[in-house]
Amino acid sequence: MRFAAHYDFPVPPGQVAELFRDPDFLLAAAKEAGALTSQAEVSAGPTAAFTVTVRATMPTAGFPPSVQAFLPQGLALRQAMVWEPPAPDGSCQATIAAEVAGAGVHMSGLARAVPSNDGHCRLEFSGEVKAQLPLVGRSVEEAAIPALTKTLDAHHRTALDWLANS
Repeated sequence: MRFAAHYDFPVPPGQVAELFRDPDFLLAAAKEAGALTSQAEVSAGPTAAFTVTVRATMPTAGFPPSVQAFLPQGLALRQAMVWEPPAPDGSCQATIAAEVAGAGVHMSGLARAVPSNDGHCRLEFSGEVKAQLPLVGRSVEEAAIPALTKTLDAHHRTALDWLANS
């Protein structure tokens, strides 16, 4: 199932990408999204590239009862974002891969921070959620999209607070 979302920021794209380089920001965003537990790791790559890995346990509220019964301890989410060096126009891009461990749910996509004419930027997310679960796969995908949007919304709120207080 396809998804797309976008968020506006009052800073240039590079500054938004730098937020994702900060493990403290990542942990605060995970907490805002409702994570029961979380950990974040950032590893530098060549020429301003970096990889972000986040592991979090998320509540199963909003998912079908069959999923809740199957994962009573919560959803063990593993996510990686591989950020490329900034493009000449200042835009930044990351490839995203995520999975709910042991549940056959995978997400792949792209995050792009693109400059606007006023020196600000828009962070655009697009991708696909796939649940490889017999009988309930489609309903899990349908429940995963709002959960994903809630998480992205939480990242946006956290980022705006972070930027306002730094």
